[in-house]
Amino acid sequence: MRKISRIEPKLPVIQARKKVAAYARVSRDTERLMHSVSAQISYYSTLIQKNPEWEYAGVYADMGISGTDTARRSEFLRLLADCEEGKIDIILTKSISRFARNTVDLLETVRHLKNLGIEVQFEKENIHSLSEDGELMLTLLASFAQEESRSISENVKWGVRKRFQSGEIGAANKHILGYRYDDELRKYVIIPEEAEGVRWMFQMYIEGVSLREIAGSMNRAGIRTTLGNDFQEASVRQLIFNEVYAGDIRRQKCYMADPITKMKVKNCGELPQYYMADCHEAIIDRETYAKVQAEMERRAGLVNPTYPFTGKIKCGTCGQNFTRRKGTAKGKEYISWFCRAKKEAGMTCTSRNYSEQDLMGICAGLMGADSFDGEAFERTVRLITALPDGSLEMQLFDGETRLWEMPPKPVKPPRKPIRKRPAHIFDGKIFCGQCGRRYGRAVSESKDRHLYWYCRAKSHHGVTCDSVNYPDSEIKEIFCLVMGLEVFDEGLFTETVERMVVQKAGSINFHLKDGTVRAYETLKLRSNRHENTSTDEFTGKIRCASCGNIYHRYCCYGKYTYWRCSGKSKVRTECSGRDFQDSDIRKVSVYLMGKEEFDGDEFEKQVQELVVLKDGSLEIHFYDGRAERWQR
Repeated sequence: MRKISRIEPKLPVIQARKKVAAYARVSRDTERLMHSVSAQISYYSTLIQKNPEWEYAGVYADMGISGTDTARRSEFLRLLADCEEGKIDIILTKSISRFARNTVDLLETVRHLKNLGIEVQFEKENIHSLSEDGELMLTLLASFAQEESRSISENVKWGVRKRFQSGEIGAANKHILGYRYDDELRKYVIIPEEAEGVRWMFQMYIEGVSLREIAGSMNRAGIRTTLGNDFQEASVRQLIFNEVYAGDIRRQKCYMADPITKMKVKNCGELPQYYMADCHEAIIDRETYAKVQAEMERRAGLVNPTYPFTGKIKCGTCGQNFTRRKGTAKGKEYISWFCRAKKEAGMTCTSRNYSEQDLMGICAGLMGADSFDGEAFERTVRLITALPDGSLEMQLFDGETRLWEMPPKPVKPPRKPIRKRPAHIFDGKIFCGQCGRRYGRAVSESKDRHLYWYCRAKSHHGVTCDSVNYPDSEIKEIFCLVMGLEVFDEGLFTETVERMVVQKAGSINFHLKDGTVRAYETLKLRSNRHENTSTDEFTGKIRCASCGNIYHRYCCYGKYTYWRCSGKSKVRTECSGRDFQDSDIRKVSVYLMGKEEFDGDEFEKQVQELVVLKDGSLEIHFYDGRAERWQR
């Protein structure tokens, strides 16, 4: 069977009209060029409106603006803004040089418009930017346009310099403080009321007044700049340094380094300058102007002073010049010379520094003089090179070279080896039961200089600990007592003990490696601790085991209470019984009675007497027949 399909009629598509704009520019604001840009506007307006496929989007025109920079062309920037908003499809322009004379700006702009789908048509060169070879041709022709602009700039500069040489050029500034420029006379004319302020300003400068103070005086007097602003330090400096007030003019103080960027730079000798003397009536006379120049040199010398060695010393390591440094150390002033590379970021130099006094002595010796003469040094010495080994090579103006050799460094005696304290068996084994810190060892200041152990918290700033100290020998005796040994065995201690913990009262817990704990219970009194207590309950209950006499109470320094054997004060009685602080007897009583704190009533009920043994220990006899001993 035959297949039949229906063909629908196609309506003709009406293409939308292109939105077309034109751009025109002239670089100088003259009557002839203004007529030219008017003609361009009229021409492009008629051309666009006659084409039935185009829609008129306007003509943009910049007048009196160079094509080397797009930033100052307001109409050109408005054209680009309208393109980004979709108001334009095609841009017409007379030539590449009218659009831009900067190759980079031209290509960046055309590429940006190309990305937006906007075509630029250059009439003179017959180039369409959206065509295949459009960008290649633009690159070549834009380079020619840029070089043409550079050539025009050089020609203009040549003409300006010729007028400089002949003195025909007029003034760049039509009005500066004290002067106005007369176009008919072609020279500056004095403004009397402003000239008085200028003379006063110069007089203050000659008298040594600072630029900042001059600006303040001018402002307080109601004198303002030509723009009506207050004077600043920079504006005063600019006027003081201007030779126009002496009747002279200096031309080409600055120049345009690049006609494309139009960046002006200071002329530091790259191009000739032209000094025109006596061009107009001077506000200050030549004598005053000479004083101003002398004051300028004086102040410049204060800012950047020169010394005999300035510019004369060169580093033989990196090639930099040496610079001067003045400082103070330990209240004494010193002056030294060192390589400039040492103070510049990213540079290093291993050259030697020299004190100014040493340099003067070395140079005097090389020149055969008894003392350093700065003027003779300036006349005779051309350059000093600081060699890598510290020696100095002096080159004279007559070509002679003299050498000062750095003396060898003195040999330092070898350092005595630092003796490290030998390790001890208790190192890292003893800990404080109150703060948890490790015990450290020290030597007592007593006559026997015995070794003892103390909590390290006592030696840390701002940390306090009330733990007791232990002599080394006493810890060994306690270990033997706990382990049932007659003599301390280091090997057995190392094998069995993991750590020792000293409690507040002085008891020691031995933590063994098998997991068991063996405790040594004791009360350790400290002779350096004094507490102001006085216990009436001790009266008649303390007896001396040496002589059998009763202890009596006495006061020491009118503050601390002690108990002393009365036999020591009797005739024909010899007694060696130990004296006891009242506070220590209270602590021993509490410890042996198993109490938390001393209770006088409880003490009188339970304790029959306290016996002071010959070794200084205390023994308590209770009414129930018990006896408890505190071993010193």
